[in-house]
Amino acid sequence: MPRAKKPPKPKITADQRKDWRNLPLEHWNVLTLQQMFVDLNRDHYGVTVYIPMRGYGFEQGVLKRALTDYGPEALRETITRAFREYKPTLQYPQLTAGFMVSFMLSRIMPQVLAEQARVEKQAEYCGDSADNNVLTDDEIIDLF
Repeated sequence: MPRAKKPPKPKITADQRKDWRNLPLEHWNVLTLQQMFVDLNRDHYGVTVYIPMRGYGFEQGVLKRALTDYGPEALRETITRAFREYKPTLQYPQLTAGFMVSFMLSRIMPQVLAEQARVEKQAEYCGDSADNNVLTDDEIIDLF
């Protein structure tokens, strides 16, 4: 008996991938992250031409590795925090992806991962679902 074919996944265009503010996290890739750096440099520091550290190939490699290792949600939060912390100078007027991954990721990412773990543990412990309630309604009424 032949297998039923899965419906094809919707194609995501390059322009859609560059729209990192509206693209769901499960569709993020290196192009999305690079565009995020370009946009945030323009928004925060007024940099009109983004010049990557050691070339686009280097930055694509380090971003791909970080995306694979930590996932898009943690990486997005790390990048956001890095832009809040970075102070541009005349010598270094922009924050590059290569610099962020090479020198800031090791300091910020553990904080982000610890916070995510804390939130997940808290949600698991104090979840809103009825499955997490230890006492039944009758037992609660009997307590009063």
